[in-house]
Amino acid sequence: MSTTTGRPNKRRELGDKSRSEILDAALAAMSTYGYEGATVAKIASESGLPASSIYWHFGSKAGILAAVMERGAIEFFAEYDRDFARDGAADDPRATLEAAFAASQRAVENHPEFLRLMILLGLSGQHDEKVAEVVRETSQRGHDSLHALIVSAFRGYGPDEALRIADSLVDVAQANFDGAFLASQLRAGDLRADLPARLAETIYRLGIALIEHPE
Repeated sequence: MSTTTGRPNKRRELGDKSRSEILDAALAAMSTYGYEGATVAKIASESGLPASSIYWHFGSKAGILAAVMERGAIEFFAEYDRDFARDGAADDPRATLEAAFAASQRAVENHPEFLRLMILLGLSGQHDEKVAEVVRETSQRGHDSLHALIVSAFRGYGPDEALRIADSLVDVAQANFDGAFLASQLRAGDLRADLPARLAETIYRLGIALIEHPE
């Protein structure tokens, strides 16, 4: 009885392990060579698994990318949410923003390949609709997360005012975040340690300016 029930579980464990190994190899290859350059042959070589196993799990290279991005987004945002929740949001908008940007920085440091792949895909002008959809959805999730953060940071000024500030500044905040990541890749080890605090200060001051000088 135990042998019969154990076999499916063992097969499932092996299948999950193979899937994870393929995704690890695909992420490394795609973040290095881009989507076009990361051939199934390279992914197979990197993972040590046959191409037939890759196609069995994911169906196509676009299917691999969708799974890579989905897993990467889940891990990145889960780590950010967990880290930010641990530090806790404060009533002070500046402190709330600083804690969030610091949490984002730590998530970035732990998942650089995922974000490099996002940038490469965004710049490559991919025409595969499945690829484009994955990039759009992941970028939108980051956009929504930043919007919610700004609303939370300025909630002490009232919900309508906080929403107005977030609507005005979310694109600026996302551009700053993306720019900071690119700078970290181009100038590794040469960035100020207080960069999250400086980014938070920028968004805070812009938010206060909007409060003091409403349109």
